[in-house]
Amino acid sequence: MQPYHPPTPRHQYSSPATPDSPAFEKESHIGSEASARQAREAADGVVRDYEDKRDRLAKAIESSLYLLGDLRNFNGQQWTVRYPHLRPEIAGEPSLPQRPGMAKRTLTFADEPSSTTEVVLSSTPTARRAIKRSLTFAPAPSSAPSLTPAEPSTGARRSDDEDDFSILRLDLNLGAARHADSLISHLEKASISMLLDNRIAASLDHLALLRKRIYDAHSRVLVTGDLNAGKSTLINALLRRNEVMPTDQQPLTTRFVEVVSAKENEGREEIHVVDREAKYDPADKSTYTVESIDKLEAIATDMETDASSPPLRVFLREAPTDIANPSILHNGVVDISLIDAPGLNRDSIKTTANFARQVEIDVVVFVVSAANHFTLSAKEFIWQAGHEKAHLFIVVNRFDQIKDKERCRRVVLEQIKQLSPSTYEDAADLVHFVDSANVAFGIPDGEAGSEELDEAFCHLEHSLRSFVLVNRAKSKLGPAQNYITHLLADVELLASANSLLAAQEREAARDELARVKPVLEKMKKGKESFEESLVAEEEQSTQQASTRARAAMDRALERVGRGELAAPAPGLELPVYPGLLGVWDYAKEIKNVLLSSLDFASSLVEADARKITAEGVDRVSQLGDKHLPDDVERTQRIFVPSAMFSQRKLSRRQSGVASIGLGLASQRQLSEVNISDIFDLQHHVFIARSNLPSNSSSSHELVPFSAELSSLGAASLAVGALSLSTKTLGLNAIIDGFVRFSELASNPAARRWAAPIVGIFAFGAVAYVVYELPRSIPRNVGRHLQASLLIGSGMPGDNETTPWAEYQAGRVSKEVRKVMRLAAWDLRERFKAAVDARGEVVRESEETERRAAKALTWFAEVEKRVESIRDEVGVKV
Repeated sequence: MQPYHPPTPRHQYSSPATPDSPAFEKESHIGSEASARQAREAADGVVRDYEDKRDRLAKAIESSLYLLGDLRNFNGQQWTVRYPHLRPEIAGEPSLPQRPGMAKRTLTFADEPSSTTEVVLSSTPTARRAIKRSLTFAPAPSSAPSLTPAEPSTGARRSDDEDDFSILRLDLNLGAARHADSLISHLEKASISMLLDNRIAASLDHLALLRKRIYDAHSRVLVTGDLNAGKSTLINALLRRNEVMPTDQQPLTTRFVEVVSAKENEGREEIHVVDREAKYDPADKSTYTVESIDKLEAIATDMETDASSPPLRVFLREAPTDIANPSILHNGVVDISLIDAPGLNRDSIKTTANFARQVEIDVVVFVVSAANHFTLSAKEFIWQAGHEKAHLFIVVNRFDQIKDKERCRRVVLEQIKQLSPSTYEDAADLVHFVDSANVAFGIPDGEAGSEELDEAFCHLEHSLRSFVLVNRAKSKLGPAQNYITHLLADVELLASANSLLAAQEREAARDELARVKPVLEKMKKGKESFEESLVAEEEQSTQQASTRARAAMDRALERVGRGELAAPAPGLELPVYPGLLGVWDYAKEIKNVLLSSLDFASSLVEADARKITAEGVDRVSQLGDKHLPDDVERTQRIFVPSAMFSQRKLSRRQSGVASIGLGLASQRQLSEVNISDIFDLQHHVFIARSNLPSNSSSSHELVPFSAELSSLGAASLAVGALSLSTKTLGLNAIIDGFVRFSELASNPAARRWAAPIVGIFAFGAVAYVVYELPRSIPRNVGRHLQASLLIGSGMPGDNETTPWAEYQAGRVSKEVRKVMRLAAWDLRERFKAAVDARGEVVRESEETERRAAKALTWFAEVEKRVESIRDEVGVKV
């Protein structure tokens, strides 16, 4: 059943007029004095009721301004408000038992469309959309069989073309395609938050404009529609003046033209061309340019201008009126201006300008051609205007040209039902099928019946007058109330969705704290023992390597002192004695071999140090496994034992025998041979003295001496021996011995036996030398090397005076300590990084928990404030 009924002539009305009826305005001017008094009292009641609603609405607007301002500050400073999407329940999935106003939805957010949460949407629906919407987590599916919901009532299930938001909807494009979800989903969280901030800022500006509009006694009526729909013709008909606004078969109006009663301009008919830069002020002529009314058609249809050009303000005198047909512009109660707009679908500039202009007016009169119905641009405009204005005045023009009028009426009303449900409900007063041209031009002046208006147009005129004048609570306050209602629903949905998100983030932060914080506390408590263990491992490995190196070097020196190799080395052995003539070269080769054996002994010490270091590094790694959490990446460093002592390797040189060692054989001060290496007279003197009775306990000890003896060393030793003998026997004994030797030499018998005895002694000496040198030379050379290395390292530099065994032990311990310290440093850094990372996670989780808890409290307060504003504005939910 269609809500529209053909208008009934006023003389057929049987019931008395009410203040809300179109006939009340006419009947209020006639009748008895009692009827007039009754009408005045009714009008006073309507005014008081209107003022009460206006004041409550103003208070609600003020509260909404504070609410949006707080939301904007909270979004920018304390929380990134996320933009939600609600996807309808997928057919075939388990659903909730059907309950009125509740439906299962899938909640996603624009910046993270892949993350979904099952929620329950609780809503209080209206004909267009829910005015109260809240979200809760969907319960887990139970074992009981779920009920397949029946098709819910209006608002319970969202249609495909319905958006989650109306006022705060992020719209990145204009035109017929209202959904920008696919584009928004590719934006970052901060970008979406900024877009939402811009929408909130625009809503704040619009609320401020609404607050100003509800106190403005002037009502602006925007007459808009598609191209060539008859907008200007309708204005001419309402003004009852032919050809005031330019009309033709082709589109004419190119800019906004606001028609105002000439009584506001001291009765003068003229055009004010508003300055583009200045704010229009009728009292300030510098803000506009005055043109003659005769130029209206030329200015309004100038093709060089468009909808973005400065508007025209046209002051017109209306046709003479009577009590039955009062002026629509100036009626003594409310001043009304009619705004003629360019066609919607002429170009994008004019369409966009119409969209922007509709927020500045109180009543929208949408003119649609009966032949074309609603185009895409018309549908988009009505949808956008419906966010604020629940009721639109729709004029279906040129209806007399339609043959199948019932079909046309049915199709148009069905379209209106989808576009503006509130308008459809009041279609009897808001939707009119007329022909404005017949009213404006159809009946020539002076002919019979010229004063009789078309009945349908008469009904339109009085319905418009009643809607603007009598039903001002609906026409003036309704748009503001409708806008706040939708805005509060958007804010409530936004707060509810972000509350769920905050609850999820708080629980996730708590779970993260429960997982990470105990590990962090354990690591902090074990840090001291961890450090002590690392130091202990370093000291243990270093001390062990140093002790073993010192013992090995001492054993090597002892063997060298006995003329033996310091350590058995592959391919290294003492040379064969070449004979008396090669004794010097033999001594030199012996020294090189002994030095090379010492180098090999050092390499064995290095190998042992590498083994000790490898074991220490493994123990350090085990400490890491013990003290580091399982999710911490283990070190990627690989210990290469052969890399130890690499600097020494670079400085090694080839010895005369083998290519091993630390380079002792290459030290010239050690490899040089002297006479004492062949015959060590001093050693024999010390041996002789050691055989003499002595109280000195140190006579059996080897007295070290300098390894460098020149060719004069033997003579020096002889002189020294002689001096020692002189001091021992005394001068008298020497003289006495010399006298006795002289007497013996003068004896013929002694002279006869002297030569054989001397020969025997000479032969024995030669035999001794020939027989003992191959064994004495290695011992002599070894003793000299041992004595030299006991007082110096044999290496040039700062360590020259350090004993060789001590030097080697220090060198080995230094290298081992360096490797152990590097392994410990790497583990310390990983331990420190793990502590810092978990500390950062704990701090971030605690901060997230704090912010989420604060957001939960804040959004809960927002929902309470929304309910309070609803009470102020008088919205029942």
